[in-house]
Amino acid sequence: MSRPRIAIRGAGLVTSVGLDTASTCAALRTRQNNFVELAFVDQEHEPLIGASVPWPGVGTGLDKLAQMAVSAIRQALASGHRATLASTPLLLCVAELERAGRLTDLDTGILSRLEQHFGHPVHGDSTLVTEGQTGVATALELAYKLLFDKGHAAVLIVAADTFVNRGTIIHNLDKRRLLASGVRAGFIPGEAAGALLVQRTNDERDVELQVFGAGMARELAVRDSDAPLRGDGLTQAIEHALKAAYAPADELDLCVCDANGEHYRFEELALAQTRVRTATPLWLPAESLGETGSVVGCIQYAWLLEAQKKHYLPGNNALCLAGNDSGARAAHIVAFEFSRQYRAVVEASSPMFKKIIKRGGNYGA
Repeated sequence: MSRPRIAIRGAGLVTSVGLDTASTCAALRTRQNNFVELAFVDQEHEPLIGASVPWPGVGTGLDKLAQMAVSAIRQALASGHRATLASTPLLLCVAELERAGRLTDLDTGILSRLEQHFGHPVHGDSTLVTEGQTGVATALELAYKLLFDKGHAAVLIVAADTFVNRGTIIHNLDKRRLLASGVRAGFIPGEAAGALLVQRTNDERDVELQVFGAGMARELAVRDSDAPLRGDGLTQAIEHALKAAYAPADELDLCVCDANGEHYRFEELALAQTRVRTATPLWLPAESLGETGSVVGCIQYAWLLEAQKKHYLPGNNALCLAGNDSGARAAHIVAFEFSRQYRAVVEASSPMFKKIIKRGGNYGA
């Protein structure tokens, strides 16, 4: 008997290229960016490039992150699924505890500002996830337990993060991790907020993005370690996800990855793809948004939802990857499921439907 599944029903985004999901995903699709010169210089006194969100009136720091998160939440809740924040557990994904330059009072500060803005406390089953890039992957597993073990109708995954602050920039500049003079394989500091509305699957819905398999693992050869990089952690995470989804690697149509421009992450990705024997188109949000930390998971799934609406997916079976500096690696396999009525109507009107939209492996089991 297959494990029951969860579906990602709605999404909201606030990024440097758009203050909502539609505009952000339009920029991602066309590889547009809004990179600007920051008020920082590198060792050669050249200005650093960043991807800050043009959010007027609230300055920087916690106030800005909270306002961005509020907007993302409103977008996700407006997707027509009758969920309210008061009755919905909130899983808040933020920067990992050990990140240099982490905002003071980040954990309590955003939550208190959200409660103040919405006029009520967050749900009692709400949880803080401090994992950085892998936070949304962990939150999806927590959401599964809340939906099936505790019987909640919906769960809201919210992420807010920034690398555009003095402490984080100085630390990563000293480590030669930022794109700067003499550093060709570095990342661009960004910031963003995102939200995902997650519910149990419903076979009567025309279209829904379902999670078919998840895999978590740990990479021992983290950046700056003496261990040889073989991509073991990411490989294991992908293999676990494939096994959970009953899917062969050659039926994957797309990989959406959090690789941010650093040589280490691309080498790791290449090693894992070679060992798993998968070759797909690669979507990289960081090309347009820079490094967005814990928000990258929200961006990945929001992009898939929007791509399906606009009919530009290269296929239906997507692999979403994420990894943080401490060595955590996450892989999820997601695909769109369609009702029989919807499939019959679209097949009749679009001869390309059967070629583009398909189920992989034993997803329907």
